Amino acid sequence: MFTWWKRRAALKQAREVVKNTHKLLRMHRDIIAPVDVAAVSVAADHLAVAVKAQNADVLESLTGKLDEKLGKAFPRQPWAALRENVEVFLVAAIVAMGVRTFFIQPFKIPTGSMQPTLYGIYPYRDEQRMEPPLPYLAGQPSLPERLFGMAVQGKIYEANGYRSRGDHIFVDRFTYHFRKPQRGEVIVFDTTEIDRLPESSRGKFYIKRLIGLSGDTIQIQPPYVLVNDKKLDSRPAFERIYSRADGYNGYVLVPGAEFLHNAGNIFQVPPRDLFVLGDNSRSSLDGRFWGSLPERALIGRAIFVYWPMTKRFGLVD
Repeated sequence: MFTWWKRRAALKQAREVVKNTHKLLRMHRDIIAPVDVAAVSVAADHLAVAVKAQNADVLESLTGKLDEKLGKAFPRQPWAALRENVEVFLVAAIVAMGVRTFFIQPFKIPTGSMQPTLYGIYPYRDEQRMEPPLPYLAGQPSLPERLFGMAVQGKIYEANGYRSRGDHIFVDRFTYHFRKPQRGEVIVFDTTEIDRLPESSRGKFYIKRLIGLSGDTIQIQPPYVLVNDKKLDSRPAFERIYSRADGYNGYVLVPGAEFLHNAGNIFQVPPRDLFVLGDNSRSSLDGRFWGSLPERALIGRAIFVYWPMTKRFGLVD
């Protein structure tokens, strides 16, 4: 039974070799020397006769001869393996660039303006503001704990404590080609054309929550934000912000802001503009300071936190 099975498998394989050889000749006949075409055809015909006669004893030798003729007709190019790997890498890079440009783009949260929905480096640290790291509560962590913390939890270990890296998210660049942005979505935008921003801040990507669309009127009556004289509650995220719980503070008035610095101020979004606020209203350089942004500055909407593996991992709301 075993011998019969092996003979059957060998015949099936040889039949496929003959079929693929004839297909190869049809595709490349115009670039192969006629003498090589004839040699390959004769070798393939001999193998086909053996298959038809079910003469499995000569299949191996005939297949070897056909392979030899194919090798002469299609000589292997020098550095073929390297060239194939380079081609695969280039194709993968082009596909990745296309996906990044038109569909999904990774983005790192730079600051704490969207906390606790999304985190930047925490506690926040830059040239103007230095906060101590979070202390080690149970002594210095072991090497395995450090490796796990860095790889999974995104921790940055320092001598006296640790910080958490900014959340890494995916930004959907595709959807807004087919529909308008909606109030309450977390959006990423280019700040190049926001004239009221300091020169040093322009040209960067910001992430905020979309509050107002073209023509809307905006007010802040802490902890609420009002759009067209109605409390904005189109998404569950607003209820979390209004609750003043779990790290949220509601929307606040900032005396030094250029817009919405008291409850009586009203901001009307200019045509073809958008108005945004940060979820961390006490510490967010947002529309209260520089007004609106042009719709053309919109990059996409934040959809998913993919790293680190914290409680924020998953869909962004």
